[in-house]
This record gives sequence, structure tokens and C-alpha cells, in this order.
Amino acid sequence: MKLTEFTAGDLPQLIMYDLDGTLVDSIPDLAISIDAMLDDMNLPKAGEDKVRLWVGNGIPSLVKRALVDDMAGDQPGIVSREVFIKAYDNFKHHYAIEVGQHSHLYPGVKDFLQAMADNGVKQAIVTNKSEFFTEKLLQMMGIDQFFEISLGGDSLDEKKPHPLPLLHAIEKTEASQNTALMIGDSSNDIKAARAAGVKVIALPYGYNHGVPIEASNPDLIVPTLDKLL
Repeated sequence: MKLTEFTAGDLPQLIMYDLDGTLVDSIPDLAISIDAMLDDMNLPKAGEDKVRLWVGNGIPSLVKRALVDDMAGDQPGIVSREVFIKAYDNFKHHYAIEVGQHSHLYPGVKDFLQAMADNGVKQAIVTNKSEFFTEKLLQMMGIDQFFEISLGGDSLDEKKPHPLPLLHAIEKTEASQNTALMIGDSSNDIKAARAAGVKVIALPYGYNHGVPIEASNPDLIVPTLDKLL
């Protein structure tokens, strides 16, 4: 399906994208950094398969999950503040070195971003990744020029699945809810889009804690972004 068919003829004024698992496969960098953190703390390494399940709620949750080797690690009281702060600082040290080194764009991403830019569509990043690492990864992937605004998980008082980041991006780009579109790969993206009152397209190849994205009932699922062209 072409995007114009999905949007009844007119392209959106604004397209908001998740980053990790939507535009970029960043698991290799994250897994290397998590394993280095765990090794420094004399804990067993996790590996890419586990890190892939843990990604999606921001770096603090990823670190906490890794510390206890379980998705429940980011629940209050599971990890002591002292241990978390030490691990979090350690992870950021390693990730600052690794970010973008082993990541790659998913097929069709750059073609789609360029096509939307050529057609005057405003584009924004709305991710739960921290703002610093978001900007660095966008630059490393050579796509930072496409986005009018980039919001990380620490840019505002709330992050996805709260609708605030989406509504903020809509306001800042002078779009409207009925002319905006969210594209993501996880239930957080679907929930945030629904709460913000915007349509949402999902990609099936990303990070959704091992649950098929179909279970979140997006408006449309496409195998790659270039299928919308």
C-alpha cells in the first residue's frame, strides 16, 4: 500500500518516527555496551538476544533489566539506587564509544526519508532513547538532516507510551493531529499514537519484547518503509 492510499490521497504534514528498531538496528551497539557493563560489575554477559527483548523503555530500564537478567528489573525496588547509578554511568561510558559503530539502517529507510523530504513532509524523531545518544546515532547513520525536531526519552517530563512527546512534536512543527502520522515498531509507539489521536503504522522487524506487533493493533503494518512509496 502506498502512503497516499493509506492517508486518503494527501501526504501527512508531519511524520514522527521511533528510532531503535524502526529506522536503525542498534542492538549490536547496545549489546556490546551492556555486556561490557556487566563484565565490569562481575556479572554474566547477556548477549544480543536478551538485549533485544529488554530494549524499548529507555536506557535506565535497559540497564536495570540487565542487572537482574529479567524484564522485571525496572520495577521499583528490584535494583538498589546505588547499584543502578554505578551501572548506568558505566553503561554510558561504554555506549558513548560504541554508539553507531555496529548499527545500520533498515532496508528502505533512507529512500523513504528522502522521498518525504522531497515532498515537503516535515519529519521528527520521537524515541525513548536519551537525547544525547539519539543525536549521536542520527549523525552516525547520516540521517540527522531529515528531521526538524528530535525528542529523546529525557527531553520532556514524559516519554512514550505517554502522548506528550508526540503532541509536543506536532505543536512545534505546526502540524495537527489529523495531519500527523506515527511510525514505530513497539506497543509503546502504538499506545502513544492512540493517546495522541494520530494514525500509526508499524514495522514488524523491530523490538517489542518478543511480542508480535500485530497484537497492538496498529492502523497498518508494512514490511519495510519503502513499500509505502
